[in-house]
Order: sequence, then C-alpha cells, then structure tokens
Amino acid sequence: MNLRNPFRKKATLGMKFRPAYKSETKKKRRLPLFLRILIWVLLLILILGTGSFFGLAYWSNRDQIVNSSSKLDGSAMKLKVNAKSALVIDGTTGQILGEKNPNQQIGIASQSKMLTAYAVLQGIDNGDYQWTTPVTISKSADWSEKDTAMYAHLDVHEGQTLTVKELFEAMFTTSANDASLALADFAKKKSETQQEFLNRWSKKLKLKNTVWYNAAGQVNDDAFDYEVKSAKKNAENKATTTDLAILAYNILKDYPDVRGYYDKIGLVYSPNGDETATKIKLTEGGKFEREIKSQLNNPKNLTFEGLKTGSTPDSGGGLTGIVKDQSGHEFITVVSGAGKYTDSKERYQVTIDAVNQVLDSYNNQSVEAKQILPGQGKTKNAWAKGGKVQLITQEKRTYWIKKSEKGQLSFAKVKRYNSQSLSDDDVVLSVAPNLKASYLDGVPDSQKKLPLTNQEMVEQLDDKGYRQNWLSFWKS
Repeated sequence: MNLRNPFRKKATLGMKFRPAYKSETKKKRRLPLFLRILIWVLLLILILGTGSFFGLAYWSNRDQIVNSSSKLDGSAMKLKVNAKSALVIDGTTGQILGEKNPNQQIGIASQSKMLTAYAVLQGIDNGDYQWTTPVTISKSADWSEKDTAMYAHLDVHEGQTLTVKELFEAMFTTSANDASLALADFAKKKSETQQEFLNRWSKKLKLKNTVWYNAAGQVNDDAFDYEVKSAKKNAENKATTTDLAILAYNILKDYPDVRGYYDKIGLVYSPNGDETATKIKLTEGGKFEREIKSQLNNPKNLTFEGLKTGSTPDSGGGLTGIVKDQSGHEFITVVSGAGKYTDSKERYQVTIDAVNQVLDSYNNQSVEAKQILPGQGKTKNAWAKGGKVQLITQEKRTYWIKKSEKGQLSFAKVKRYNSQSLSDDDVVLSVAPNLKASYLDGVPDSQKKLPLTNQEMVEQLDDKGYRQNWLSFWKS
C-alpha cells in the first residue's frame, strides 16, 4: 500500500500508449478574388438572361390585335319624324342609326304581344309543349261576345280548344287579344299572375324601362277579368322604343322564321280541330297589302316584313317593324305616338320617313364572307403547325358611316392570336371596325364585330410542339 496516496493508480508495467498518427486540419485554399467575382458575374448574367428570354417570350406570345387610331363617324342621327319617339337600327349588327326620344316611356298596346310570343317560342324550344298542343279557352279568355271594332278577337268560345300554333298565329298576325291572353295563361307558371309572367320575361330579356299589366296590351280598365285591381284604371303596358327594339332583335335573332308571318294574308283556324268549322280572318299583313300600302309615299320602295302594330287613345299609333331597302339591308324600326289612335296609315308612313332619313344620311360599307381583310397578313399562332394561320371573314357584315366621312372602313389587325380553334368553320375571334358607333344593348360582340375564321383547316400541335413554337417567338 502506498501510504502517501492510497488512491493513486499503479503504473502498468511502465508502458505509455500513444496514437499511431496525429490528425492535422488542413487550411482551405480560397479562390483568387478575381475568379470569385467572375463566377458571380457569370451567374448573374445567366439568371438575368434566362429571365429576360422568358419574359420576352411571354410578351411576344401575348395576343396582338392592333386597332386603328382613327375612327369614322357612324353615330346615330336625330330623326325628324311625326312621332313622339322613334328608332332605326341595323337588323344584323344592332348599330343604332337614327333615334328620337329613344328612352321615353310610352304606352305600347298590342306591341306587348311580342313579349308573350318570345316566351311561347322559348317554351317550345325547351320542350315544355309543342305547336300541336291543344289549349282550352277559359271563361276569362273568351272574348267572343265583345265588340270587334274595339277589341280584336277570334270567334272561339269557352271550353273550345285551339293549338298553340293557331293561337300564336292569331296573336301575331291578327293581334287577337283572346289568343294572347289564352297563350299567356297557358305558358305561365301556375303560381304566377299574367303580370308576374310578363315581368319575369321582361327581366330575362333585360328590358330596362317597362311596365306590364296584361298580355293583350289592353288598358287596365278594358282588360276585364285580367284587370290588375291594385293598379289605376288607366294603367297600361309601357316601354321605350329602345326596349321594343331589344325585344324585336331577340325574336328575329333566335327565331328568324317569324319574318314569314307577315306574308300571310289570311288566318285559318279550326276550333276543337274540327275542319268542318274552319274560320278565316284577315291578317295585319293582308290589311296592309289591301288597304294601306298603296296610300304610302315610298320613293325608295322599302319593303315591310312585319312585325307588330299597337295603338292606344293616349299614345296614338305604334309599329315595331322589319323594313328592307332595295339592296336587301334589313332594319328594325320602332315608332310610337305616330298619328291618331284610329289612324292605321300614319305609323307606316312615319316608319318609311325614318328609314329614308337614315338612307339619305349614311353610306354603307359591306365586307363579304371568305375574304382576307386588307392589310391582314398571316397571323402567328403557336398551336398551329408551322406557327401561322391565314384568317378570313366568316360572315358578311354591313356598317353604316355618315356621308360626311371620306375615309374607308378598316378593321383591327391580328398579328398574333394563340388559339386552338383551327378548323375552317370555327369563329377564331371577332374584330372591331374603325367606327364610332353605338349599338343596341344586349347585342353580342359576335354580331357587332366581324367574325374571322381560318382560311383552311390547320393541324393542331401537341403541348410539346406548342412550347417549341412559343419559345421560337422571334421567327417571322
């Protein structure tokens, strides 16, 4: 025992262990300063270059449609006609050509029937009923005993049936009040009143300044069972010429065959489908041909193709018309407050005068279908094989320019438009004319503008091909 330090370890054979090698940490060598700066500069150039390339590619591949800076004057003229309000528009594009108090609300009488007509046509399209579906005449819709000089109606009685088509033709061609009331009762929801039915369809068509009471357009006190008790006795359906033009435009756009109704001279109908009891009634078109047409001063030989008349003691005569000139240009016209309530001629004469004023004040410039627009080269399209397509006009369009203008109509130039519509019958896009003009509310751009399609069908690339074209933006 070690008395000096009992806790001290004994030496082990006097041996001392050492590591076989000694670890040494090597000091890292730094690159020279100029090399480090060079690397950072190169990285920065790479990042900026890549970003600039893709940014330029994105910018170059955007849709490039260049509009003309100068515009020709095609704004609406002020009509000077013997009516409280009037409107003339191009029947295709909806370009407003002439107007007088277009937003003045006025009684529209039987022109109201156009709203029921549109609702019924929509119901047939939706499969709610068919033209051959029979409609039973209710007690309220039986106007057979009323004075025909005061109330246009059919010779049909309570409990009898007429088809939807017979009632529609009677309403549209002879302005039969009972036909309109019966159709509205048939087409409306069971929970609706006629007034609610009319308001619903007016809202659907976005008619902004209208008032509705009954489907026949009768003054409230003369609507009999259809009188709205909460309204005044002299309350009547009202609208502006603009609203009536919107209604007429939608009817003609969605149901172009309506034009043919005005050619009918006589209405033929058979209550209960009994052909042995068939009845015939002179239509408005027939009355126009026999009694009114020869009295009109019509130097430009304009042609009437409809659409609907209407008159009230307070508002005078009204007509929503389809008029064609000798070159085949179609106009939608509306006149309200034209002549006295009982005057059948004046509304037609005012319509002729309004269209003549337009024709005297405007030149028309038309663009035919299947044409390459002047100055329109090939359009870049990254989806197309070869990267380019040739766009041409798909449909004919006519625009109206004031005769005081000397310039030529032109259209936006399409330099690039990446579209997957590559068929020769697809509308790729529509371009605007260099025209300062106003259009009827609700007319789609596809009608206001000129639709373009591909001159020929082009093969569409896959995503890889699209990316390659997209990245080759600099190629001409």
